[in-house]
Amino acid sequence: MLDLLIRDAEICNGTGAPRFRGDIGIREGRIVAVGRVNDTARHRIEAGGLFAAPGFIDVHTHYDCQISWDPYLTPSGWHGVTTVVLGNCGFTIAPCHPGDRELLMQMLLYVEGMPTAALAAGIRWEWQSFPEYLAALERWRPALNVAAFAGHSAIRYYVMRDAATQRPATEDELAAMRQLLAEAIQAGAWGFSSSESPTHFFGDGTPVPSRIAPRDELRALAAALRPFDRGVIEIAPQHLLGTAQDKIEDQHFYASLAEASGKLVSWAPLLHNPFEPEGALRVIDDAAQLQAKGLRVVPQVGCRPLEVRITFGSSSIATENNPFWRPILAKPLEERTQLLKSSQFRDELRAMSAGGGWVAALGPSWQQIFLRWSPLPHHSEWIDHSVADLAAARGTDEVDTLLDISLETNLTCQWGIPIMNTDEQIVGQLLRHPAGLLALSDAGAHVDTLADHSFATHLLAHWVRNREVLSWEEAVRLLTSVPARLYGIPQRGELRPGYAADLVLFDPTRVGPARTELWNDLPGGAHRLVQPAVGVEYVFVNGVAIVENSRPTTERAGIVLGRKNGAPH
Repeated sequence: MLDLLIRDAEICNGTGAPRFRGDIGIREGRIVAVGRVNDTARHRIEAGGLFAAPGFIDVHTHYDCQISWDPYLTPSGWHGVTTVVLGNCGFTIAPCHPGDRELLMQMLLYVEGMPTAALAAGIRWEWQSFPEYLAALERWRPALNVAAFAGHSAIRYYVMRDAATQRPATEDELAAMRQLLAEAIQAGAWGFSSSESPTHFFGDGTPVPSRIAPRDELRALAAALRPFDRGVIEIAPQHLLGTAQDKIEDQHFYASLAEASGKLVSWAPLLHNPFEPEGALRVIDDAAQLQAKGLRVVPQVGCRPLEVRITFGSSSIATENNPFWRPILAKPLEERTQLLKSSQFRDELRAMSAGGGWVAALGPSWQQIFLRWSPLPHHSEWIDHSVADLAAARGTDEVDTLLDISLETNLTCQWGIPIMNTDEQIVGQLLRHPAGLLALSDAGAHVDTLADHSFATHLLAHWVRNREVLSWEEAVRLLTSVPARLYGIPQRGELRPGYAADLVLFDPTRVGPARTELWNDLPGGAHRLVQPAVGVEYVFVNGVAIVENSRPTTERAGIVLGRKNGAPH
């Protein structure tokens, strides 16, 4: 007898093959039959009108901390995600000496936009080593399957302490780092992550530990993965803000890491840049040439515009990297409020905006700065309108509109600014390019400025149903079997007998993200941006429903991949 029989679904099996109408039988957490299934079952779902797909795989998250207080890893599962990879860009909370916890939390505050009050209140520090951290993940029983990278910055600081942000490692220190990395892989780490990005620094401007490491150190750590039959290297590039040629040079170095390790190297992000519109296509074409030579280097591409959110009431990663606004937002609230009211300051913004650069040092144009959230009910009709539109409606200029609305909300309203990945023709080409990997949700990070955790349902709604750039089958393949194959995640990513029963049932006429909301549910009452899902009817992880009739359940059946109950060691 089956545990569950799903009948009469439109099956997208994850391979990209044409979909077909059929049934799916599940027993003991595994798919046992796909096609026409006549077995009896304890439970049945009549799925007429719904599409069935493998559970979606999100390889670029930062749930390392959130999983401590939220084992459901919300809201990723609501969007059909059943497997996540933690620890990207070198930022993990293990290994960690007990006395260094505050420092790691400060790094996550400035680099990944995680409020320190929430981290301090929510993280259960039940480990020191990386193997102990993986054991803690198992004890917390996540709702989703979890794979975890060992992070370069954490490993480097664990070995070198304060010197990690000051100098190259000695031979003994490098040997100690290699040993810690090997121990992490043996315990179940899915690979190694690092960052060379100039946007990654502490609050005082000090680079994170991985940025101090010379590239010979990265090569040595990459080579430490060679003896193992599992391992992926993920890295944020040195020229994140550079030209296409800069990124190509980075990419060729990452190809050397692939050669040294014998493993795939995936770097992120590769996005359309409005200042060099064709640049991303040059970079991904170069990746294809490297792959044709057997060098496994894969850039991560995104399906959404990179939109940052700002508020003048507090700083964020967007304003921390903004030399004009960073000192202003560092001022005490009352002083900042008076400054934003002053005519002299407003005249300065007007002059700056008329100079041909970004308006108000914030965005490309007033048409590309949008009011995304306000606590005032009478602002509801203005949500998702640009500053340009609001200025015309209010009869004021754009600078006054931006600052007056902000002051009306005591500087709490949020403005959204799409800065990259905005040319849909280019982004569509990146999504369809065989050399790339769809990722970049950043789920669990930048919780007050980004809400890209909905990337999977956005892909289905926007790029399939609305734009018809991708077929349903191809979009599902990008979300399932492609990341499973590239990251070596076994027995997931396809609907086939013997595979884990990770799957999603969605309504193709409705699936998509809902409007972004502001939730005050972080530990200590801090807020985060959340996009619920629409049209996702059922989500199963290892045969257990985590979404049922479009409602989240309290079930937690995920496993930690790489451990004895997950993928083989």
